[in-house]
Amino acid sequence: MMRRAWFWVLMLVLGLLLAARLLFDDSSVPQAADQNLTAVRSSSGTQLNQQYSAKTASWPPPFPELKRVPLLDTGPAMPAAQSLAATRYGDPRSPPIARDTQRLLQPTREELADPQAYQRYEANQHQQLLASFADAAQQEVPRLLSDIERGRQSGIDPVAIARMEEKARRLAALEQELRQQHPEWKRTQH
Repeated sequence: MMRRAWFWVLMLVLGLLLAARLLFDDSSVPQAADQNLTAVRSSSGTQLNQQYSAKTASWPPPFPELKRVPLLDTGPAMPAAQSLAATRYGDPRSPPIARDTQRLLQPTREELADPQAYQRYEANQHQQLLASFADAAQQEVPRLLSDIERGRQSGIDPVAIARMEEKARRLAALEQELRQQHPEWKRTQH
């Protein structure tokens, strides 16, 4: 057991010595390059020698000049406790999270057991989704149109204004189409 430990210690020391010699012995690199150059000279003449020496002349590539640049301002220095509080409680500038006030109805056991009943449940859920989309579109299209008008008055690019007008027009058309397909939905008054 002791012999094996000494063997590994000796191997480690020899490896470190070899690594140190390779790192700190600069004379071995040019000799190897000269040996390669003589091999090239003897085998193919001067043309290959010139090509090879042109390839190795810039190796390793020179390091670029170091530039000192100023660091960007990272804002006011914040103590670690405040930083931790910000990560724990969130950014005070962010808007509050809005929770959905209506809970989705879960399917009953009977609906889960009967495939036709479950299909009716899914159809009802889909109808509720479409109705809520139509209600939201009815509320948002006038807001979108007022935003477009404010953008036009503040000098926003006419191409961007035209794109937003097209989106508002398509949204209103989709809401109108949904209302025509489902006349049983009531329009919300806002």
